[in-house]
Amino acid sequence: MVLRSSLFLSSLFLVGDDSFYVRCKMIDGGLRKIFRKHLPKFHWLSVETGLTEQGVPDSNFCIDGREGWVEFKLTSANKVPLRSEQIGWLLRRSRAGGRTYIAVRYRHSGGPRRGPPRDALYIYPGAAARLLALQGLSYGPLAAFEGGPGRWPWDRVRELIKN
Repeated sequence: MVLRSSLFLSSLFLVGDDSFYVRCKMIDGGLRKIFRKHLPKFHWLSVETGLTEQGVPDSNFCIDGREGWVEFKLTSANKVPLRSEQIGWLLRRSRAGGRTYIAVRYRHSGGPRRGPPRDALYIYPGAAARLLALQGLSYGPLAAFEGGPGRWPWDRVRELIKN
């Protein structure tokens, strides 16, 4: 039984294989894979440090000598699920001068109370993590884009997170 648990844990933390992306899709709305597809000139590193350090964002990137971190989130409501460890890490790294961002995919299929279906991307600075956790999407983002990944202006996303 111990062998099974350790095999499960090791497979859970494999980075880069398709099954990893499938497992993450439920948590991050597929943003990790979407960002890699639409920002191919970025050098991306998927990070899973749950057993060693809590709160480290999902992905590290480097482009034109600039490095940064992105925490990907999915929500179908105003609330953005950020753990206290994630908030702490993002705030500490921001205070140290690091580039940190939270990319939130707001997605729902619509309905009588919700209105038409939506698929939007909100981008926040990591320094706003605490306010984002408290106020949700109503806290003003750096940028917000509607229409789903095929309609999001990836040139603007690129410039926003690389600078």
